[in-house]
Amino acid sequence: MTDAPISRRGGVALGIAGIVLIAATLRLPVGALSPLAPLIDADIALSATALGVLGMLPPIGFAIAGLTAPAVGHRIGLERALLLAIGVMIAGHLVRAVAPDFMVLVLGSLLVLLGAGFGNVLLPSAVKRFTPGAIGPMTAAYATIMATMSALPPLLAVPIADASGWRVSLATWAFVVLVAVVPWVLLVVRAARSAAAVKAATARGEAANDITEPDTHHFAQLARSRTVWGITIPFTVSSISAYVTFGLLPVILQDIAGVTAAEAGSLLALFAILGMPLALVAPVLTARLRTPTPLLLTSMLLFGLGYGGLLLAPALAPVVWVAAIGLGQITFPMCLALFSLRTASASNAANVSGFVQTVGYAIAAISPLALGALHELTGSWVPSLVVLLVIVALTVPAIPLLARGDRVEDDLGGSLQP
Repeated sequence: MTDAPISRRGGVALGIAGIVLIAATLRLPVGALSPLAPLIDADIALSATALGVLGMLPPIGFAIAGLTAPAVGHRIGLERALLLAIGVMIAGHLVRAVAPDFMVLVLGSLLVLLGAGFGNVLLPSAVKRFTPGAIGPMTAAYATIMATMSALPPLLAVPIADASGWRVSLATWAFVVLVAVVPWVLLVVRAARSAAAVKAATARGEAANDITEPDTHHFAQLARSRTVWGITIPFTVSSISAYVTFGLLPVILQDIAGVTAAEAGSLLALFAILGMPLALVAPVLTARLRTPTPLLLTSMLLFGLGYGGLLLAPALAPVVWVAAIGLGQITFPMCLALFSLRTASASNAANVSGFVQTVGYAIAAISPLALGALHELTGSWVPSLVVLLVIVALTVPAIPLLARGDRVEDDLGGSLQP
């Protein structure tokens, strides 16, 4: 994956446009299908188990992407890899729309989520490459766009389906994603011309020290970095919290806080909405702070307040408890910024992003099922809430791991080796 500098004449602007547009597509798959489940069920039977499988696909798809996206980026280049991600997302949206049965619906969902996962992993690398002097603001911009766009499918999916059918509703998002193709096609062309120029310069014996780095790596190397684990821990905690919230919180609130289904839905919407200001503020703060310790401590206190409130006095102030859990997610956009801030190159930002997201999403994928099973086993949500509080406390080791401000390369002797 090349880290060659981008020309100021158009290249940076094109890169920013590409980052913004692809960021706008990455959360569309997650919320586009579930609101349509009752309508889809009329054509494709969706049992509770089937819905559970579909609910597990986002973190599974993202984890697989975390494992594979850096290698693909190294092999074909950042621009081509992100263009490929867009193409896979478009294909996945369309496959879901024409699915004749449940297995094809799963296949389409997995495709679109893999494409989105590639974008999740490689966008920090794109930020490092195109805007190295503005990592905090650029990460804040794309994270905010992701958070904002995540609200569109739940709002529009059913009205579109009521007007034109659920298949049209699912297909609509493919055409939204199509808009992101334009800047990345242009960037791929620019990258090809740049590579040809470098090759010609090399053939003439000229210096070519800005071309592809030999950063193809094994996860075992990154696993030796204290900085990588310092990012992985809070990312995993926030991912567990997010997927448990979306999967179980409405049921928990109805069972222990006495709220109605409609009120539980409103509280879940509050949780989602709070991601927008966090995405705007957290990356900028992360870039300005010497160490993210204040953000980690704030997250722990907020998560502790939220889960502790649900455990000890659930009906007293459920709005406060849910808002605290939502604000505790400040570590997610913090980690997005750290992928770039704690690495020396765009290539290594992708490497670290892939490692962290693979571990975080793989664990998050099983968390709702595990906590749901614990509830079934004990007949109470108390053990599950206690487990969540313990998980939050596991953030503590990340504080010293990130306190020194080291880059990943510093931990590994200067570079990642093949």
